[in-house]
Amino acid sequence: MFYTYNMVARNAFFVLLSPVIVFMAGAALISKPQAVPFSLGVVLPMLPYVLGAAAVVLGWWFKTPRVVLMVCLLVGAHWVLSTFVPDIEHVGAHSRELMVIYAALAVLFPVNAVLIASMADRGFASKSVIAWALFMLVQIIAVVVIWGADLGVSTWLDEILHMRVFDARLDYWSMLPQPAILLFFVAMVALFGRAAWRGSALDGGLFGAVAAGALALHGAGQGHLPHIMFSLGCFVLLVSVLQESYRLAYIDELTSLPGRRALMHDLESLRGCYTVAMLDVDHFKKFNDTYGHSVGDQVLMMVASRMMKVTGGGRAFRYGGEEFTVLFPRKTAPQALPHLDKLRKAIAEARFELRDQDRPKEKPARTQKPRPKTDKHAFVSVTISIGAAEHGPGQKADETLKASDQALYRAKDNGRNQVSI
Repeated sequence: MFYTYNMVARNAFFVLLSPVIVFMAGAALISKPQAVPFSLGVVLPMLPYVLGAAAVVLGWWFKTPRVVLMVCLLVGAHWVLSTFVPDIEHVGAHSRELMVIYAALAVLFPVNAVLIASMADRGFASKSVIAWALFMLVQIIAVVVIWGADLGVSTWLDEILHMRVFDARLDYWSMLPQPAILLFFVAMVALFGRAAWRGSALDGGLFGAVAAGALALHGAGQGHLPHIMFSLGCFVLLVSVLQESYRLAYIDELTSLPGRRALMHDLESLRGCYTVAMLDVDHFKKFNDTYGHSVGDQVLMMVASRMMKVTGGGRAFRYGGEEFTVLFPRKTAPQALPHLDKLRKAIAEARFELRDQDRPKEKPARTQKPRPKTDKHAFVSVTISIGAAEHGPGQKADETLKASDQALYRAKDNGRNQVSI
C-alpha cells in the first residue's frame, strides 16, 4: 500500500543519511587523498579507540549488543592493521603479514559483520553473543597458528584467501582479495536493504560501519586513511545509538509520528500564540471489535500517514490510543480551522484498503462467534472528530490541551466528523 511504502521511504532516508554520507566521504578521500597536518596525524591513530569507547558505553547503557560487538570488530581490525601491517605497500607483496593476517582480516570482517547485524538485541549474555565470541576466538587462534607455521602452510592459506572468483581485471583497483570484495559487496547490499526496509537507526549504523570497514581495509597502506575510516565507522555507530534512543523516547513505534513526550516538549518550548487540536477516530472501538486489532492498527497507520501531510505548518503527534494531536505554532484557532477541516475531509474521503484479516493465535472456541471475514481487497473508510483550542496569555500548556479535549467532546456530541473550536 502507498502509505506503507511512503513511511518506509521516509524512515529509510533519515536512517541511511549519515551512513551514506560516511561512505561518500570515504570514497572521496580514497579517490583524492588529502595531506594531514603532523599534529592531527599523531591523534588520528587513537581516534577510533576514543570514539569506539564512547559508542561502547552508549551501546552498553541502551542494551544494544550489536553496536558493542560491531565496535569491537572495527577497533580490533584497526589494531591488527596498525600493529602487524602498518604499511602494506612497503612490506612486500609476499610478506607473511600480507599473505595471512591482512587477507584473513579482509575475508573474515564481512562474515563477522553480517553475523553481528543478524543478531537480536537480547542482552549481552544471550546465546548468540556467546556463540559469536567463541567463534571469534576460534578465528583468532587459527590465524595465529597458521601465521606462526612454516611457509608452506602460509602459502596454502594465501592461495585460498586470494582465489580468483571473477576476472582479475575487475580487482586491479583494490588490495582486497577477490573473496573479500565479493563478501563485502554481498554484506553491504544485504545490510543496506535491511536498514532501508526496517527503518531502524541501529541497522543503518551497522551498514555504515561495514561500509567504513571495507574502505579502511581497501585503503590499507595509504597513510592515515584506515584510521579515518575506522573512526568514521565508530562515529556512525555512536550516532545510530543516539538516533535510536531518541526514537524510543519520542517516536511512536506504530505510526512513526512523534509521541506524547515529544508533544509536551514542544509545548513547553513554545511562546506566544499557538493552537492545539485533538483528533479522535470515530467509533474506533466498534471498528476494532468488528475487524480485529490488526486492521485497527492499519487504520491508525493510515490516519497517521494523512496527518503527516497536514497543511498550515501543523505538527502531527500521536497522543495515545486512537487520539492524535496537531500543533499549530503562531496560529490562532480561526487560522488553523481551514487546515484542520482540510485534514478531516482528506481522511473522510479516503478509501483504505484492508490487507488481511486479523487471525487469533489460538483457535477460537466453538461457542465463540467468528469475526466477519474481510476480502483481501476490501475497502473501508473512517472519519475523525477534531477539537481545537487556542493558547491564551498566562495559560499553561496542560490547560490548553484540556480545552482542546473539551472541544473534541463537543464535536463528538454534535454528530462527529467535524471540527469544533
